Amino acid sequence: MLVIKKDRHKTNPIATAESSNEYLHVPLAELTESLTNPRKTFVEERLNELAESIRTHGILSPLVVRRVNGHFEIVAGARRFRAPQRVSLAEAPVRVLALTDAEAQERPAHRRLSLRRSAGLSRSS
Repeated sequence: MLVIKKDRHKTNPIATAESSNEYLHVPLAELTESLTNPRKTFVEERLNELAESIRTHGILSPLVVRRVNGHFEIVAGARRFRAPQRVSLAEAPVRVLALTDAEAQERPAHRRLSLRRSAGLSRSS
């Protein structure tokens, strides 16, 4: 079972991330996109579709972030960060991981490879 801490009395979510693998709700204003994110272009139509889905169902999968210089840097989930802003969502669920720079750069590439493999499996089934 997934447990996400959501304590409205705490004002600093960075300070509440006690471990290197914790789930929190974080204000979008406290998230920053990684400069090393391999995704450089975003298809507007797809972002709008995701935004409408988020408006209806919420963010179903937390963004993966790491703590860097007093903020949360997005390691995976740039689309899930951009889309909620279109529907005026104030915060997003995140999974906080302790990652080095190298690990943070590897993670999106590994996810894309996994998605391609699973997409190939579903097409051939």
